[in-house]
Amino acid sequence: MSTKYMEHLKELFCDIHEDVMKNLRDTDEEYSELVRNNIEESIKIREMLKSLNDEDRAFILKNKDCTGRLEWIERETLYFQGYKDCIKLMNILELI
Repeated sequence: MSTKYMEHLKELFCDIHEDVMKNLRDTDEEYSELVRNNIEESIKIREMLKSLNDEDRAFILKNKDCTGRLEWIERETLYFQGYKDCIKLMNILELI
């Protein structure tokens, strides 16, 4: 697949992801509560980070950023694999 096609596909997946996550927040009470708790905890963590020296704070923030990027890449990869698996299944079932 071309790089441009992959870029458009990733953009489409990002848009779909945003819609799915909004729907999840709107329809799943447990998830919504976890999101609220995470926001509150993030605020507390930001306050705690202020008490650390610059080197320790930078280390923790770098790790948090890396973890977030890893999670995003994993989520994107799984979503794309699901898309490919769906196409394969549709071919096997002779739906396309």
